[in-house]
Amino acid sequence: MREVVVNAIPPLTSKPESLGQMVYDAIRDAIVEQLIPPGSPVSEAELARQLGVSKTPVREALLRLQTIGLVEPAGPRGARVVLPSDELLRHAYEVRAALESGVARLAAAHATGEQTEAIVDAARRSMECAEREEITGFQEWDRRFHRLTAGACDNARLVELVDNAATLARILRDRDGPTPGDAMRCAQHHIDIAAAIERGDRRRAADSASQHVDFVYQMVLEARHVKHGAADGLAPAATTVGSR
Repeated sequence: MREVVVNAIPPLTSKPESLGQMVYDAIRDAIVEQLIPPGSPVSEAELARQLGVSKTPVREALLRLQTIGLVEPAGPRGARVVLPSDELLRHAYEVRAALESGVARLAAAHATGEQTEAIVDAARRSMECAEREEITGFQEWDRRFHRLTAGACDNARLVELVDNAATLARILRDRDGPTPGDAMRCAQHHIDIAAAIERGDRRRAADSASQHVDFVYQMVLEARHVKHGAADGLAPAATTVGSR
């Protein structure tokens, strides 16, 4: 089994009490940014060497990443970064749809005035970036919108689960960002979700969030089939996460 790319991850420059979290964040970010590509074996010893830490926090980080789904067992004692597939993509977005729907419902019930204002502002800014075809800016406001919505649901455990689901979904994508047209559709979804939260309309907020995730899933699945063909899974129109 081949090792991970040497010097793929910069070493940690400080080791405070939160060392375990820092190691986890570093490895997770390296996977998301594909410094450690999909399908690559991961070695506790090599990752510890690159980060300049002992193997213990690396082992703990890999166990957490395996729980999330970013890392999977490979062989008797090995592990590797997960390989995207249609089935894994569907599972990830079904989980995300369920979580985002619940988050939006709770945000509509619990968001403070300040939190609601921030959510509405993030939705508006995502639309402004989409209209200007500033995809990087749109992606930044897209992630901020979802973080703010999760933060308003008054449930720290649910916030963590949403973040984990979003991270897994990101590494399963086959393209860097949406087209300008797709960004506009997503931004309109943000506007709809934010408006429902502002009104305190729990049902509408939940339905809008579920529809949004379903649209993103179809968008990502279509991009995957354009790139790889339909040999390893369902055709893009054959499954809808919101209807499962």
